[in-house]
Amino acid sequence: MLYSLLLAILLSSYAIPILAYKTLIDVLSDEGQYTTLIKHLQYRRLVPYINDIKAGTLFAPNDEAFGSYVPGSVSKDQLLYHLLPNPMKGDEFFDGQLLGSLYVRPGFLGPADASQLIKITKEGFTGKGRGKVLVNEAPIVKKDIWVNNNTTIQALGKVLFPPHMLKKQLEDKPSLFELLKRLGIDTLLNEARPYTVFVSRMDVLSKFNAIEQRYILSEYGQQDLSGLVRYMVVEGALFADAFPVGESSHKTISGEYITINKSEDKQLTVDGIRVSEKDRLAANGVIHEVEDTVVPRSIWFNSRKYLYGLNATAFVELMDQYGQAHYIDSLIGNYTFLIPSNEDLEDDMIPETVKPSWLRYHILGGTWTKDDFQNSTLVASEFRSEYLGGARQRIPVYVETEGVQDISSRPTGKSVRFGRSRILGEIVSFRGSMFYQLSEPLSLPDDLLNKLVVDLELSTFIATLYVSKVARDMSETHGITLFVPTNKAFENLGLVAKYLMHPSAKPELQSVLRYHAVQQLLYSSVLAEGVHEVETLGNVTLRITPTDGQLIVSQPDGSGAATVGVSDLLVSNGVVHKIDQVQIPTTVSITNRQLLIGIEATTMLELLNKANLLGEIEKPDYIVLAPSNKAFAQIDLETLINDPYELDRVVRLHLIPKAWQDTWLQNTYRDEGEYPTLLSEWDKLLISNMGQGELVVGVKGQPEKVHAQVTGMGKASTGGGVMEIDTVLTPVRRGLFGLPWLWSVALVAGVVSVTALILALCGFFIYKVWSRRRLGYRAI
Repeated sequence: MLYSLLLAILLSSYAIPILAYKTLIDVLSDEGQYTTLIKHLQYRRLVPYINDIKAGTLFAPNDEAFGSYVPGSVSKDQLLYHLLPNPMKGDEFFDGQLLGSLYVRPGFLGPADASQLIKITKEGFTGKGRGKVLVNEAPIVKKDIWVNNNTTIQALGKVLFPPHMLKKQLEDKPSLFELLKRLGIDTLLNEARPYTVFVSRMDVLSKFNAIEQRYILSEYGQQDLSGLVRYMVVEGALFADAFPVGESSHKTISGEYITINKSEDKQLTVDGIRVSEKDRLAANGVIHEVEDTVVPRSIWFNSRKYLYGLNATAFVELMDQYGQAHYIDSLIGNYTFLIPSNEDLEDDMIPETVKPSWLRYHILGGTWTKDDFQNSTLVASEFRSEYLGGARQRIPVYVETEGVQDISSRPTGKSVRFGRSRILGEIVSFRGSMFYQLSEPLSLPDDLLNKLVVDLELSTFIATLYVSKVARDMSETHGITLFVPTNKAFENLGLVAKYLMHPSAKPELQSVLRYHAVQQLLYSSVLAEGVHEVETLGNVTLRITPTDGQLIVSQPDGSGAATVGVSDLLVSNGVVHKIDQVQIPTTVSITNRQLLIGIEATTMLELLNKANLLGEIEKPDYIVLAPSNKAFAQIDLETLINDPYELDRVVRLHLIPKAWQDTWLQNTYRDEGEYPTLLSEWDKLLISNMGQGELVVGVKGQPEKVHAQVTGMGKASTGGGVMEIDTVLTPVRRGLFGLPWLWSVALVAGVVSVTALILALCGFFIYKVWSRRRLGYRAI
């Protein structure tokens, strides 16, 4: 019995060493599920190496994991990647754990002996012990296969692959990878040295709006693009555990420092953005995925960059070329940019000398939203013109409603036009600046004379400017407001306009024209604020009064009132308003004689002179009916001149001692249509309205005579005026008591007849009395 016990102890002492010296290959062979792994190890001649391992952990893919792999298809390095130099039991794994393998790529992770890493993740319970363990996402299907006290096998359901290079790893971020390739950073990330990359779960440009993205991706945004992408990369492999608790800064390959903050519970943020996935392994570094793009402080935006993003490259180029870059590079100024397209700017014909002014004309000071623009208003541009006395040149704005109306019956939008140019496309705002893309470039207001000469409604005014020699004065006056009478307004002056155009009336015409000009910028919005009495270029005061939504231009006493029609016509040196009446200043006095000179009524003037009545017509409240020279050609003028009595009668018949009537056309065959002449109270003229503005004049008492047609009228400053007629009027021939000859003969005949009748009656009675007495009759 004792012998048997000693024999058992002896046999046991031999058996224990045999079991203790089992190798990894022995255990794999005994398990029976790892024959494919053994074959690969044999093919790569790693069996002796594996058998010599005294301590470590083998992540052993089972036969099912290898699937279709054939011996030789798995590299030696890949097989070494399944080995850890230290023993690891299943309950020692925890989520996020990094383990160094026996696969070494010198320098790829820093030190020459730095191992390629394996990452442990867990599902369920993430700490040590419980939970499903994944090794590089390969599940452990059987854990803790014991080899010896220092060596363990963890069976895997998949074959492990060493991490790819950073370049390859980032190919699954297509947008980012394209940028890496564009900048050549992909080559850098494929080098045999370590880098840490912070990539966004979102698109790399997601933090930027569409315009900012277009800028960054354009040729003009390459520096910012490079700064953005390089800011994601740090030299060296910085794994999550390497960051200290608290805040730390790390220099990126852009030269700027990125800030990492690590909390006590090991949560990481990058520049305040949460890290959603840590330690994504790469052969030459590590990738940390953050919830959004990290943007360096060196990337900022201004108007220049927004203009690039809007593809307004030609506009920016011109701003740089002509010294206006401060508008688009400003960080503090708020401007509104009116941007022509590149195509329009390539074809513009703006002279080089005015290009800077033209560019500033496309910029408004301040922030103008679409709702700020009101119809038929003027907005001030950044172009301060010397021709406006340093004031900002204005831009006319027109607003039209557009779109379908909503349930409140209000239009859903509006269309804005600057002059002829409409707003197109998207409206962009950025830090107080606004960007509007235009259908065509704006045009600077034209020279005053060039502007007015193309307006057919103002041709008479243009003619008077040149006739009077004040055109140059008007165009060279800085900051002028011009109230321009229309052609109709000059027509309303009648013969006064003809006189003003006469060579002898140049001083008066100059005074009249200067009375319409003010050396002050008076836009309609300014004039609408209240009554303005302003001194004109003629040194005479003009009054502008807002009344019932209209602007009335008149003399200070309100006389000669004219209504402003079209307003705010912009010219290079000021603004023009159209008015419907010509303003005659009180300093200009136009007499009847001057009106006769204006219509070149030389014959009438000669007759007035010979009749010594020239002085008479200069008196206040005299109306002169002036037959044209052609009308006098129809009579024997020589005989008339040689007959002073008849000449005096004819001339006086053409003079009416009465104030001018502004309502001639309303007097139609009424008593007030009869006007005594200077000839006598009985020699009257009849002025009648024949309709459609036609006046005729006839001599009362001459119904058989042809009436004279009024061909022109003009009011004199003296209260009278001149009517131009096409026929010479002749006085009625008068006999007894100032009656016409026919009536005089009839009257004499009547008197003789009555006298004869009375005498006959008296004779008859006398004869009767004498007869009775002769026959012896006596009175009782």
